[in-house]
Amino acid sequence: MFATKNFRAAARTIGMGLPLLALVTTSCNRDPLAPDCFVVENGQCQIPYPGASDVTASCEDIPDGAVGAEYTLDLNDYASGGTGVYGDWVVTALPPGLSLDADTGIISGIPTEPGAVALEVTVTDLLTGEPFDFVCGEIGINERLSSFDVRFEENHCIPHTASRDEMVAMLSGGDGSEITCQPLNDAGLPCPYGDGNGRPPPGISFNDSSCTHSGDITGDRRGTWVWMVEIEQSGYTTTVPFCASRDVDTFHDITVDVGGDVQSDLVPGLFEYDPDSAPVFGQGDYQWTIDDSQCVNDPSLCNSYGFVFDVTCSPFDPPFPISDSSTDIGLTHDLTAMGPVASESFRDRPWVASFNFSYCTSDNGADCDVEGGSFAPQTEYHFDVVAFPIEP
Repeated sequence: MFATKNFRAAARTIGMGLPLLALVTTSCNRDPLAPDCFVVENGQCQIPYPGASDVTASCEDIPDGAVGAEYTLDLNDYASGGTGVYGDWVVTALPPGLSLDADTGIISGIPTEPGAVALEVTVTDLLTGEPFDFVCGEIGINERLSSFDVRFEENHCIPHTASRDEMVAMLSGGDGSEITCQPLNDAGLPCPYGDGNGRPPPGISFNDSSCTHSGDITGDRRGTWVWMVEIEQSGYTTTVPFCASRDVDTFHDITVDVGGDVQSDLVPGLFEYDPDSAPVFGQGDYQWTIDDSQCVNDPSLCNSYGFVFDVTCSPFDPPFPISDSSTDIGLTHDLTAMGPVASESFRDRPWVASFNFSYCTSDNGADCDVEGGSFAPQTEYHFDVVAFPIEP
């Protein structure tokens, strides 16, 4: 009797793996020692025979994706019924850039075009060999996550006082998932030519965990600074323009005329351009008038003038043509910025060109001599151009 028990136990152990192998290859045989069970392990039924249960799916709502963002969808999360062992997945169509792993039922990839595709799925219950069809909702692919709509804001940028939620509300596109943020440059660091990221002014700091800024601009320079913060969503990164203004009184009165309309000197320039063409900004459209109020009654006090400027952070290519002339109470000048066709990295992101101006008027020419080493400007001014590439 003892030997018989051992033999029967051994026979059961050997027989455990054989029916499962047969089921995978021949589909529908069950364990002869457990006719109501597909898989037996250690004398326990692991997968019972479900009878006539069909495989069904609840997949009306499928997460959206976005162009350029990583996308993953596990169809197993939506299927139920049958034996629960699924494979040989088939879909009729997928958005460009996505593919299906027929063994695992996982759809993944990086979408390349916006749009929506209805998902029709066939799956096989591997233990019964029976295929099942079901129709899911659409896989919607949104446009790339973008801050391009920010150009319609008052200063073509997001105020540095904005909360994380306020910033996200100003963005468009994307897949709706969480974003992460990181600063691209700290205030005070040099600005390499061509990076297009701008620099926050002194006094402004950034918290990357909350994606918010704090502080106020310090110093005597008047103007509005624009700088980029990098945001990431599902592996896709782009830049968001933030800005802060320093509205301080200056020795000179600054008037900006844009195409015949006078606007605040604290409004950054807006540059919308075709990324396939060489960028050109200004060309006489922007005119600055710098007036010395002390010269109103005595123009001789402004018989000399001078100004210097520097530009940083931009795909624009120096030199920058500027036409200037004297007036009875100061000077006027314009600005033209141009460069070669921007690199591919600038096609889907905004960027910044930053200009610092220093102005001098005097009845003593030495005070305003920009080459003699005695230049003594009375007004420091900052002007940024925010560029948004727009497809033609």
